[in-house]
Formats: sequence, C-alpha cells, structure tokens
Amino acid sequence: MALLVVAMVLAVGVWLMTVAAARGRIGANGAIGIRTPATQRSQEAWVAAHRAALPLVTWGGLAVVVAALVVVLGGFLEPTALEMVGITLVLAEGVLAVIAGVVAHRAAARVPSP
Repeated sequence: MALLVVAMVLAVGVWLMTVAAARGRIGANGAIGIRTPATQRSQEAWVAAHRAALPLVTWGGLAVVVAALVVVLGGFLEPTALEMVGITLVLAEGVLAVIAGVVAHRAAARVPSP
C-alpha cells in the first residue's frame, strides 16, 4: 500500500514538472525533466519536448492514480486480482513514460538549432 502511495506522489510530481516545463516555467537543466541532447539544445526544444510528452505523462499518471484507487477501494476483489490490477497499471505507467521520452526527444529534434 505504501509503495502505491509513493508511486502516486511521484506520478503527480512528474506530471506537475512536465506541465511546468511545457509552459516554459522550468528551463532546460541537469536535474529534472526529459533530458536528452535534443531537449537541452534550446529553450524552444525543451518546451516542445515537454508539450509533446504531456499527454502520455498525463495518461501514465492517471494509470497510477487508478491503480491506487483500485487497491484502496478494491475490497470486493480477491487479493491476487487486486495485486495484478495494481501491477499492470503501474507497469503501463512505466511504458508510457518511456514512450513519452522518445516522443519528447523526437519533438525536440525537429526544432531548428539556435
């Protein structure tokens, strides 16, 4: 249960960071965000990358929130089924995060160099 709470907090944090970067409130840096050579080339590439990744990050975060709610409210499910639903949704979030990184890198690579 605690692991899902941590996953939920991280998912919300990643989503908030992506929204801020997509709006240009967080610039390219070495600590947070989608950091590839293409995304760090310019502020325009950074923003384009995070805008492109935002829908996938949003869906991934929602998958984690749904997983947590299923576990918390899932008293009607068998424990094994509950665990499988939670694990599946958290894995889906991970897959979406990887795809979001690829989408972001490609979007940033399309931005002309300064």
